[in-house]
This record gives sequence, structure tokens and C-alpha cells, in this order.
Amino acid sequence: MRLTRIFTSEEKIEKEFHISIYILIYKFILGVLEFSAGMAIALFGARIYQFYLTSLMSELLEDPHDLLANLSEKFVPNFLTHNTYIILYLIILGLAKMIGAIGLIYKKNWGVDLLVGLTVIMAPFQIINLALHPNLFDFIFLLVGLLIALYLMEFRPGAWISRVFKFSKGASQVSD
Repeated sequence: MRLTRIFTSEEKIEKEFHISIYILIYKFILGVLEFSAGMAIALFGARIYQFYLTSLMSELLEDPHDLLANLSEKFVPNFLTHNTYIILYLIILGLAKMIGAIGLIYKKNWGVDLLVGLTVIMAPFQIINLALHPNLFDFIFLLVGLLIALYLMEFRPGAWISRVFKFSKGASQVSD
């Protein structure tokens, strides 16, 4: 009975608003993870760094040529030193993804606009990161994000752009 309800609600959302329930779940969970990571760094960043240093020292004493320890030594201190920006980034991005997913559940256009806008804004940074540090995971993450954005725009980016700018132009005329 429960499984049937999930599938019928998925069909209803897809038919009425062209959104898959799996995209909603993916975006919401990704938002929760980003928000939680930002809060964890904000609340426990100093403890995490102390734990990291203790673990790193014991690992390097055991094996001075440990690849993972030497690689983490290059980015973890930098990651934790600039944590204010990272915390703000993770919290804002996580909240925006959760709000966008909730907007999609309630069939609001701003939910689509928010999630697609975030993808478009973040894509250049992800592409630059991929060009500087190529790896399969980042490529797949970028590809999935772009495909979801295209799906949310119903594979018609031109129509979506004109709708968004027509809406914002109309909103500014109303406020004048």
C-alpha cells in the first residue's frame, strides 16, 4: 500500500510539474548533507582539526611515506583555516537546495528557478576545479547536476531563460 502511494505521488508530480521524486530526494539530501557539514565545521571545527593533527602525527610516525596522510596534509589545514567562507558556503548552499526541493514539492516555479540558478552559478567553479584537478567523481557530480538542471528546464534552456527574465522584468515594472 505504501509503495503504491509513493509511485502514484511520483506520477502526479511528474505529470503536473515535470519533476521526478528522485530528483527531489537527491537535491534535498544533498542540501541536508551540505548544511550539516557546514554546521559541523562551525561547531566542532577546532576539535576536528585537533583530532586530525593527532591522527596525522601517529600515521606519519608509523609510515612517513603514507600517501593519504601526505595528500591530506596539503588541503586539510587550508580547508580548516579558511573555514568561515566554507561554513557560509555550505550552510547557504545547503539551505538553498533544501528550500528549492521543498518548492518543487509544492509545485512552485521559484523552486525550479532556485535549483537551476544554483547549478548555473556553481557550474563555472566546478568546471575550473575539474580542469585544475581532474577526477571521475567531480566529473560525474558536474554531469549529474547539469543533467538535472536540463531536466528541470524540460530540456529547453532558452524557454526557461526567457520565462525567468520576463518574470523578473514584470516584477520590476509592478514595483515601480
